Amino acid sequence: MRTPVINRFAKIVPLVAVAALTAGLTVLPASTAWACGDEPAPAATEAWEHHATEPVTTIIPGTPDRITVGGPKVEFGLKLSNGTGEDYRSIAPRPALWNPQSGDVSNDLRKVNLRPEDITVEMMVDGGWKSLPLRHSCDPVLNNIDVTAGRGPLAAGQTKRFLFRLGLKSSTPVEQKSVEVHLGEGTEPLTLTMVRPPAPKTPAPKTPAAQAPAAVPAAAKDVPAAAPTPSVSPTAAATTELAETGSTTPNTFLLASAAAMVALGTGVLLMVRRTRRTRG
Repeated sequence: MRTPVINRFAKIVPLVAVAALTAGLTVLPASTAWACGDEPAPAATEAWEHHATEPVTTIIPGTPDRITVGGPKVEFGLKLSNGTGEDYRSIAPRPALWNPQSGDVSNDLRKVNLRPEDITVEMMVDGGWKSLPLRHSCDPVLNNIDVTAGRGPLAAGQTKRFLFRLGLKSSTPVEQKSVEVHLGEGTEPLTLTMVRPPAPKTPAPKTPAAQAPAAVPAAAKDVPAAAPTPSVSPTAAATTELAETGSTTPNTFLLASAAAMVALGTGVLLMVRRTRRTRG
């Protein structure tokens, strides 16, 4: 009967996720279990100090409950308080990521299992964000996260803050609905619901609006024509000008000649009359 075995696996996987991460606080020696997954991260194979008790993990409040696929990264963090009475020479929390849908065998696990190529995990190191390599382990849980860059000492009685941020690329399968972030034993996982922005709508081609015909100017109202102003005929002026054109000497000569002829004729006429009287 295969079904009971699968059901047990579905129930155990989330527990394995929590146990496997233990915030990077437990001893994680190399084992043959890594043979079924990707190459182990260096932080996972290094033996950390094992104390009688473990540091206390406290999740920093304020983490949102949603993450936008292809959108901005979501920040989260935790504090480690070393109350073991002994110093840690090198320690760092290591988040584990899990999609609850992977525990349901009715889903297409090829689509609901988290894929390292779709996820970005960064850690604050020396005031800047450091990208952490992701690798699969032997189950759908992404707990093989290399936190070597953020490891450091933790003295007895000391508390240290660790900040992370998580991003989901646009290539994340649409079948995935949420992701759980496990940060340490004894802490509740952070559940981030995946939100996908609506697909951009292709605007329908716009039909250019018909241009309104140009306004026809209103017919000009009938305006009574202005009464014509009588103008002086230029004929008289022209005649005057023509009369004054040329020399005045010939006109004077003609007048004088005419007067002389008249006087001469008058004299001749008088002489003829006297002659007739004498003869008579």
